[in-house]
Amino acid sequence: MIPPQFDYFGLSFSEGLAPAKLDGKWGYIDPTGTLVIQAQYDMAHPFHGNLASVQIGKKYGYIDKTAKYIWESSQ
Repeated sequence: MIPPQFDYFGLSFSEGLAPAKLDGKWGYIDPTGTLVIQAQYDMAHPFHGNLASVQIGKKYGYIDKTAKYIWESSQ
């Protein structure tokens, strides 16, 4: 069971992680409820093909499971 420390989290896990909102920012949790990618994004989508779409301000990009940007918009 996930501890009630998050504002919201995805109802299902994709590739072992789920987006979770904490203090107004999004990150990713594992099935134990551990925050494995820090809550730093304004929007975070589920992982597909080992990548997830994220947004900070007007910048969009794709991160891997280590939070490394694979592609980032130029805005």
